[in-house]
Amino acid sequence: MKTSKIILVWRWPVRVMHWSMVAAFSVAMWTRDSELDRMIHVYAGYTMAAVLLVRILYGFLAQDLAGFRRFPPAPIKGLQYAIDLVRGQARNHLGHNPAGALAIYAMLLLGLSTVATGYWAFEYDNDFAKDWHHHLSYAWLWLIGVHLFGVLMGSLAHKEFLVWAMITGCKTRRSVSEPFSFQAAGITLLILLLRFINLFTAPFGTRGIITRQPKKPPRR
Repeated sequence: MKTSKIILVWRWPVRVMHWSMVAAFSVAMWTRDSELDRMIHVYAGYTMAAVLLVRILYGFLAQDLAGFRRFPPAPIKGLQYAIDLVRGQARNHLGHNPAGALAIYAMLLLGLSTVATGYWAFEYDNDFAKDWHHHLSYAWLWLIGVHLFGVLMGSLAHKEFLVWAMITGCKTRRSVSEPFSFQAAGITLLILLLRFINLFTAPFGTRGIITRQPKKPPRR
């Protein structure tokens, strides 16, 4: 018999900081090449810097699952978890899994480096800082893509929408394991990747890769 239990995992400060960083990063990337929106880009960077510092302070002080002491960086365990995830044998973690923990630390470090070089480039008009700010921001973007891939795979493997958990703060702990479909993960990842590309090509007047098609009649 299958049983489940709703558990509060992410408290409201963690969720607010998470979605604040998502919003600040999205605005900063959207306005990265626009001279007219330059100050919006700058303010988004300042917002990101503030949220990052608060999140790091929270990580050192908090005793819940978002505290750093609850998910220390462990590269070997992270790699093993990633391998187990592809095999469909990964254990479901209530908080951050070992691979997700590594992604969190990497994004925090990249985030601090990106906002620091951005401040240097804006305040002192330094070309070296501008180049590094550009490279670091795109490295951060690619790491976010890897993070989204991990969230997708984890959601499919454990039959739980992890994004919704970061909205509500709750996860469902089940007493039985369920099968993992690598084929379904691959198809879903491809669709997610194409839509992600569309997000950044649409402002430049391109039609994008995915276009809306007329709805097909249901099968009988």
